[in-house]
Amino acid sequence: MSASEEVEVKASDVEVEASRLVRIVAALVLIVLSATFLIGVFDIRSPKGLDPAGPRFFPLLVTTAWLIFSIAYLVEGLRSPKTAKPVGDRSWFEPVAISGLLVLYALLVVPLGYMLATALLFFAAARVLGSRQLARDIVTSLVLAIVVYVAFTRFLDISLPKGVLGL
Repeated sequence: MSASEEVEVKASDVEVEASRLVRIVAALVLIVLSATFLIGVFDIRSPKGLDPAGPRFFPLLVTTAWLIFSIAYLVEGLRSPKTAKPVGDRSWFEPVAISGLLVLYALLVVPLGYMLATALLFFAAARVLGSRQLARDIVTSLVLAIVVYVAFTRFLDISLPKGVLGL
């Protein structure tokens, strides 16, 4: 091929490669975040160790699952064909936005309290994932936050941050 010959590149191939790259970068960000939170789980002081009734068990379970799914997402991104049709224009948005929400939640759970921070997280996550029913999202977020709070504080005897509401 001489220097004067042009290589034909389809716009769809460039979009697919960009989409694939975004998925890989998003997966790497998710892996770093989940690994960071997983390391942080071991800072939770518990006289019961990894006992299922202890305060470390559920965060350990969730962050481990998050790390496993993040690695699976990376593998899927690496194995996806370079010329396949892109899944969607916003395929990168949801995982990055949810990761950002989780980081924000980790920063706000102590000052705002578990109940308020969790309700806000659930509401924001529903909106990020495409829900547009405001009343339902508010009610569902509040009910889920209350149910989880009661389950942890009353049944598992795990103390959660009270925050500004004092609950």
